[in-house]
Amino acid sequence: MLKVTMPQYEDLTEDEQMNVSNNGSGKKYAGYIKVTHNEETILLENDAMEPEDAAFCRDLSWISGIIEKAYELGKMDV
Repeated sequence: MLKVTMPQYEDLTEDEQMNVSNNGSGKKYAGYIKVTHNEETILLENDAMEPEDAAFCRDLSWISGIIEKAYELGKMDV
């Protein structure tokens, strides 16, 4: 099953906390998006970035790929 959540930093595992981006205001204050499929994390991203990097053509190119992957995984679950 595909699951999308928006956890807080404190809700992440210790390993996830150590490996997430720490740009901008810092990882403890960032917003998160986590996508899991069959209990396996396939994406963990945050919005900790410098303001000048907040453009879809720069650092956020992963968005279209994860939407496509989520769609394909969702089709398999039906």
